[in-house]
Amino acid sequence: MSKKIEKTIDNNPSPITHHPLLLLEIGTEEIPARFLHDAIIKLKENAEKIFSEHRLLYKSIKTYATPRRLSMIAEVDPVQEAAEREVWGPPVNAAFDKDGRPTKAAESFSKTHGLRVKDLIKKEKGKGNYVVAVIKETAQQTIDLLPEILQKLVLSLNFPKSMRWGSGSLRFARPIHWIFAIYNNKKISFEIDGLKSSNMTRGHRFLSPAAFEIKDCKAYINLLRNNFVILDPDERKKIIVDGAQKLASSVNASLMEDADLLQHVTYLVEYPVPVLGTFPVEYLYLPKELLITVMKGHQKYFALQDAHGKLTNHFIIVSNTKNDNAETIKKGAEKVIKARFEDARFYYEEDKKIPLNKRVEELKKVIYHEKLGNLYDKSCRIASIADFVADKCCRQLERFEQFKQDVHTAALLSKTDLISGVVGEFPELQGIMGGYYALNDGYNEDIAKALSEQYLPAFSGDRLPETSIGSILSLSDKLDNLASFFMLGLTPTGTEDPFALRRQALGIISILIKNRYNLNIFELLDKSLQAFELDNKEVLMNDLIKFFEQRIEPLFQSHGYPLDSISAVMNFVKDKPLYTVKERLDAIQKFKKDSDYESFILAIKRVNNISPKNEVPPVNTEMFVQEEEKNLHEEVESITPEINSLLEENKYYDAIRLLSSLKESINRFFDKVLVMDKNEEIKQNRLSLIKNIQKLVLQIADFSRLA
Repeated sequence: MSKKIEKTIDNNPSPITHHPLLLLEIGTEEIPARFLHDAIIKLKENAEKIFSEHRLLYKSIKTYATPRRLSMIAEVDPVQEAAEREVWGPPVNAAFDKDGRPTKAAESFSKTHGLRVKDLIKKEKGKGNYVVAVIKETAQQTIDLLPEILQKLVLSLNFPKSMRWGSGSLRFARPIHWIFAIYNNKKISFEIDGLKSSNMTRGHRFLSPAAFEIKDCKAYINLLRNNFVILDPDERKKIIVDGAQKLASSVNASLMEDADLLQHVTYLVEYPVPVLGTFPVEYLYLPKELLITVMKGHQKYFALQDAHGKLTNHFIIVSNTKNDNAETIKKGAEKVIKARFEDARFYYEEDKKIPLNKRVEELKKVIYHEKLGNLYDKSCRIASIADFVADKCCRQLERFEQFKQDVHTAALLSKTDLISGVVGEFPELQGIMGGYYALNDGYNEDIAKALSEQYLPAFSGDRLPETSIGSILSLSDKLDNLASFFMLGLTPTGTEDPFALRRQALGIISILIKNRYNLNIFELLDKSLQAFELDNKEVLMNDLIKFFEQRIEPLFQSHGYPLDSISAVMNFVKDKPLYTVKERLDAIQKFKKDSDYESFILAIKRVNNISPKNEVPPVNTEMFVQEEEKNLHEEVESITPEINSLLEENKYYDAIRLLSSLKESINRFFDKVLVMDKNEEIKQNRLSLIKNIQKLVLQIADFSRLA
């Protein structure tokens, strides 16, 4: 890459406003749409950082992207901000002799920084006195700094995948064809990898391919528009939505919301023109999700629905050309989508010829992981975990035996659609197609729905399974994944999580809480690891439990719970059902609003401060000397059965309220009784009383964690 930087050539600058406009445009071959949203965010962030490094004051920075360009429009001060910095030198007694004459150290230091010795100042630091050089950095003209700054800014951009081209060394998402840069209507000249910047840009690749000059910064966006380029992604998005909705209304339909597709299409085009297409109604018998996936995944078309939410045989194409070409675009799209749907129909009809129960045996031929066996082995592990969960959590259901059989059947069938033609072509339909094939084979709707829900939640913010069987199936699959990959040592590291184990752990937690399953993490993980012969099971269990704890804390924080309250219940994550952990949190949050919250916390703090860490003998009532210790013990004994009963009923707030009734007796005890009595037996008995109170409190929460 050439390091040459050519300064702007302009000997007669015109008058400038307070915040002149800076325009930068990097013109490229078509950049993948998935790169562009993050790219304009990064362009803005990098510009802010680089401007700050060079002391450039700016009022605003706006960034834009189309498939062929990344652009920045910034309001930047015409003069760099002046600066002053201090450089610490040698101690004063080393810089000057006893007569005050400068030594070689002072002369060398001052010369290094372009100052005279008399310009140095003396300052104290710590216990010493030092000479200091005050370096005044004069403000330069922004226009003189921009060649270097803009070069640095272009080179600062990186992408998920980049490439080199020609004989150069520059890496970028796609080859750069031009760089347009002007400031206050003056060209900024610099060079990157042999490519020189200019004040020339280009319009739409086909509708206005010729390069043209821009002399006025304020005309930039409109000139691009005149050349069939809508620069602002938000404007393109609005054009797409408004146009698509208008076309949909013309056939009594509405646009199916799909934020991801909308963003992707927005970055696919420079000049969006929505066009209405139609496909033969006969294809509507195919699964809705299959049709939508074909339209979205392959063609980037928008599906339309009727007033009842049913898919219609119309769709929206967003072309990148003038409306004059709409009919040609329409015919081409309809021809392509029909062919795609015909392929989908072929796969679907062929798949239906092989019942899912016949596919179970075929799973033995498909390796899941070389160290974890085949998909049949995977299905059997899922079925074993699912049976366990159903036994433990669902026996209260009517027709439990039928329910349990359905759970087992769903688990064994759960991976059969992975070897179907449709899922082979459209992997994102795994599970969903299994549900359709199950209905086709005559399985009940509960089993079919469970198969379609088994991968939920599939991403952050995704919905949870709605059905009981679907919840158990999803839970079991995710537990097996965690146990399997932890067993192999394939655990997440840093930002790397190739098997999405963090997300799956969060899914497990959310399902357990939502369904109020009366199982704790330890039991579930223990069951999940039983499928493997392990020498290090205890180590794996500890690692997995820690992994879950690390997920639970931020999850609860994201739901608005304060960190101190979360810390107070973390001890229960391993051994208690997770829904009870959340209910303890809710109880603590409610109790925090009570008037006697702070006084209770102070009383418990007094207990914790002196409570022994080791085990103690039982309380001996005959050794009580003072009324205060006798009364406190009686109160503790009196409320303990009721607290235990409330805890069994998960009435944590009521248990805390009852526990807080001890605060006055606790305070009287500490105010009147000397715990550390000279008599060792009396002292030990009083410590036992305190230990009993602490144990009772810890059954609810660790209140010492609360602020």
